[in-house]
Amino acid sequence: MKRVICFVLSLFILVNLFCENFSLNGRYRFTVYSGLARIDIQDNILKYIYLQSNNTSSVSFKYEHIDGLLFLKLDEKFPEEVTEDYIYNKKSVTTDDKILILAGKDMGLNSVILLATTAGFDKNYPCTESIISEKVQEYKDCSSFLREKNKDYIVDNLSKKAVDTPWVEAVKGDGIGEGFTLVNSWGKVYTHLLIMNGYISYEKPYLYKQNNRIKQIKVTGLKSGKTKILDVLDTPHPQTVDISFITDPEDIRVEIADVYKGTKYDDTCLHFCVTYNQQVIPYENSIE
Repeated sequence: MKRVICFVLSLFILVNLFCENFSLNGRYRFTVYSGLARIDIQDNILKYIYLQSNNTSSVSFKYEHIDGLLFLKLDEKFPEEVTEDYIYNKKSVTTDDKILILAGKDMGLNSVILLATTAGFDKNYPCTESIISEKVQEYKDCSSFLREKNKDYIVDNLSKKAVDTPWVEAVKGDGIGEGFTLVNSWGKVYTHLLIMNGYISYEKPYLYKQNNRIKQIKVTGLKSGKTKILDVLDTPHPQTVDISFITDPEDIRVEIADVYKGTKYDDTCLHFCVTYNQQVIPYENSIE
């Protein structure tokens, strides 16, 4: 009997640890660069609502994991009209049949943050608008960043939502101790850091697993001296870490304390990191 109870309890813990934490069903607005007004997700049906005509069309999809990233695999190609820049001119693009999904639930607003990206769309922005704005987060005193051919993985990338724009440290080994400072430009007290972990790429999703991700960060209030080492989940989806122990409006130092090892490279990557004032739980807690 005890064995049965232990098995059921273990199964319950595993299911809650690795399954989806909430439903993605809902309405999501597209950016102004799109020919679509929004998409509606309902179970395994995706509905497109077009901006100019209010016409709609629907397509079935299934959830598919590719190298740790979550995609919606559509029964047909994403409509070309999604990339129409209706303000200026229509772009000539090639679409495909899948959408990269990054999702988190803002527990304070009880709203889902959805960042969706697909082939052919302007890589400077995700397809969908969300409650995360392209906020002006200032950074300083970055200890290092990777320079690779014609691309620099600078710390200012941490406020960009677009794919293929992480901050990557550049020292030998795993980058333990490397970090940056979040400048408190607004003179406010923040309770959380909003993070998207790893190297997130639509065209090269394998880069998430191949590179290191952050497992623990050391967070320090530079005025108060208060410091803690905090756990970070191994997921590309939006998540928060609690920094409410810092009770003064001050600059915050963030340093790599431990990593999830990459399968190929020892570069440690962080896609997004800004100060935030609500708890956000990721759609999935682990890439596994």
